[in-house]
Amino acid sequence: MRTLLTFVPLLVLSTAAKIPQNFHKCNRNSPDFQTCLLQSARKGILELVRPYPELTIPSLDPFELPEATIGGTEGPVNIQQKFKKCKFYGLPKLQVDDFEFSFQEKWAKLSGVFPEIQMLCDYEMKGQVLVVPVDGKGNSTIILKNVKARDVLSYEETKKKGKTYPRFKTSSLKIDPELVVFDFESRVDKAFTDNLNLVLNDNWKEIFGDVKGSYEQMFDQIVLSVVNSFFTKVTLEEAFDSA
Repeated sequence: MRTLLTFVPLLVLSTAAKIPQNFHKCNRNSPDFQTCLLQSARKGILELVRPYPELTIPSLDPFELPEATIGGTEGPVNIQQKFKKCKFYGLPKLQVDDFEFSFQEKWAKLSGVFPEIQMLCDYEMKGQVLVVPVDGKGNSTIILKNVKARDVLSYEETKKKGKTYPRFKTSSLKIDPELVVFDFESRVDKAFTDNLNLVLNDNWKEIFGDVKGSYEQMFDQIVLSVVNSFFTKVTLEEAFDSA
């Protein structure tokens, strides 16, 4: 199982910025900090439908990913999937159930449900899915419905001019969709993709289960890209000491 992704690098420390007023801040010294944090996360995720260039945060609806390569295992999906020009829809609609932040142990934990995530990409793939040989390219739409998600992120701290910048090093996202729908279109052979989509959608649970780890790694990199972009501009003091 393998996932390779390409991002524009944004992870260079720069002048600290103020958090926009439409994001609610929470003071970590307040006795209701964790409650405030959860409410803030629920409201804040909805604000990410547009970019915030002052914070180097792109729009999350759609979130654009230039490239991703997902490889199968020795299971039912023995295939190399190359995706380009991807657009993800539905990420800001995350319904946050829980959000915790530990300054002592340097981690953040998040859980919730995405009602629907749509992934639209150009694709190239070659290999075998179950007993079906695959060799094609074209447009693809992958829809994940009612996705339960939980993540644990860890970070390190860097001091600059007396301020603390967290750099998130790991993300351990786990996802559990209720349903996955595949729609691959071929530029040359519609009968081939009709048959492929039938096989994929009739066996979606087994097939997605075989490559789920690769998709989780892909979303891990999206999460790290976004949060680290934010914290190149915002210090822990600005985020959590001045509410």
